[in-house]
Amino acid sequence: MTADSRHLAIFDLDDTLLDGDCTGLWIAWLVRRRWVEDGEAFMEQVARHDQQYHAGTLDMQAHLRFVLAPLIGRQRETVRNEVMTFIEAWIRPRLMPGALERLAWHRAQGHDTVIISASMHHLVAPIADVVGADEALATHPAFDAEGCFTGEPSGIVTYQAGKLKALEAWLAERKAAHRPDVLWGYSDSHNDLPLLEHVDHAHVIQPDARLARAAERRGWPRFDWRAASSSTTKGAKTASS
Repeated sequence: MTADSRHLAIFDLDDTLLDGDCTGLWIAWLVRRRWVEDGEAFMEQVARHDQQYHAGTLDMQAHLRFVLAPLIGRQRETVRNEVMTFIEAWIRPRLMPGALERLAWHRAQGHDTVIISASMHHLVAPIADVVGADEALATHPAFDAEGCFTGEPSGIVTYQAGKLKALEAWLAERKAAHRPDVLWGYSDSHNDLPLLEHVDHAHVIQPDARLARAAERRGWPRFDWRAASSSTTKGAKTASS
């Protein structure tokens, strides 16, 4: 690693930067705003999908169609305005200080930063702007000719190995002089093992049991950004030295 090496820090979003799951929170928001007809049944399905996600068995295409269903026929700008109201009310207060400090540390070093999330792009991109990340990679929703949501996902599905595929596609589009030499990765979930195994410096953030075991075997640093303690800050400084 040379002094002029380009670095890229890759952050998961849900339960890594954010204390919670932005898709689950967004769905709860839509139920509250009456964008969902049968809110109780919808939330029950959300709970089932959450269990499948943590087990690594979620059918992501079916899940994405499910979470996009309340947006079918709605204009892109209408949804964006609602997303921004949602972020200010429910997301900004849940961003973890330790995560924001780590993002700021990377920026101070001159590193590029990107958020890669299994949540969808119309949620992830505005959150990336709020936290000051350079880029957001996530599954895009499809739109019809009038700019309305169709209820279908499009492009690479950024879940499990799909995150690495999306990262590689994004890096391939960059000019050679702007491609990173050193990759840093941060995640809480075993679903992100393909990505974490690809980076040069992997970190696990309040990891699930499977990721915790993998991290212990590989000697990856482990942090809990939910804990607002001096030990967390000290650990982050040690890892960046």
